[in-house]
Amino acid sequence: MQLFADILLSVTLPIIALVAVGYFSQKRLQLDVPSLNRLLVYVIMPAFLVHFLSSATQPISEIWPTVYFTALQFAALMLLGWLVAKLFRLPPEYAPVFAMATVYANVGNYGIPLVKLAFPPPFILHQSVITSMMTMLIVSVGAWMLAPATGERGVLGRLKVAFETPVVPAVIVGLVLRALEWRLPPLVGLPLELIGSTFPPLALLALGAQLADTGKGELAPLPMSLVLILKLLLAPALTWGLAILLAMPEDLTELYVVAAATPVGVLLALFCAEYGRQPRFVSGSVLLSTLLSPLVVTGWILLMRLV
Repeated sequence: MQLFADILLSVTLPIIALVAVGYFSQKRLQLDVPSLNRLLVYVIMPAFLVHFLSSATQPISEIWPTVYFTALQFAALMLLGWLVAKLFRLPPEYAPVFAMATVYANVGNYGIPLVKLAFPPPFILHQSVITSMMTMLIVSVGAWMLAPATGERGVLGRLKVAFETPVVPAVIVGLVLRALEWRLPPLVGLPLELIGSTFPPLALLALGAQLADTGKGELAPLPMSLVLILKLLLAPALTWGLAILLAMPEDLTELYVVAAATPVGVLLALFCAEYGRQPRFVSGSVLLSTLLSPLVVTGWILLMRLV
């Protein structure tokens, strides 16, 4: 019980405290959330990724397990969400929403600050890879599932959108610099480090502001209960089982499971609003999963460290 309280107080509640500051600041100040998000996506997060990936100390070969595991995990969790929607005979429009809500965790705004608090510094490399892969998959496979794959809204069109933002290119640049063991000159490296260091707190403040703007959403009891169980309990459990099946290292297994237990990603709510796929329901799932995350994420961290 003491370990649970320690993790709750030192890891997850500080994250929620920053989210709460962003939430209530938005209610009071009415910040321009889209501009804040653009600043994070186009400037701060790329600087963070380039700096931390290029300055990592572990060999670049260590990321390959994370690359192929994330791809397999994405397929398994997406199938799980889809099957649950079909099993409970929910309306057809819920199936792609459940599939993406199960697999798409908030691995960026929530996950990276969580890893910085709960894991040693080298794990930032793996979490950054997970974040970049999830970004590519949500804007390609996710968009294909939520909207017909026609023209620029098809898989190739959405993959193009992923590379139009600097997030994925930043990961590539950071990994190339690390692979070649090149260090950026201070004129470039120091500004990147200073800008990137602001990402974890600003990302959480932006998440709170986004939640304030999305509202309470639609709280349909059965679908909402199912999606929360899928995201917070079954997704990390299946991730754990998959990691054991693939004989992944114990420390990486802990990272994968905890990352899978993070709340539903806000970006999914934006895509569902764009395509008219239960936007109020998805906004509600983002809000409720974030509110439940202190207890759930703390519980998963504790469980992984006790086994």
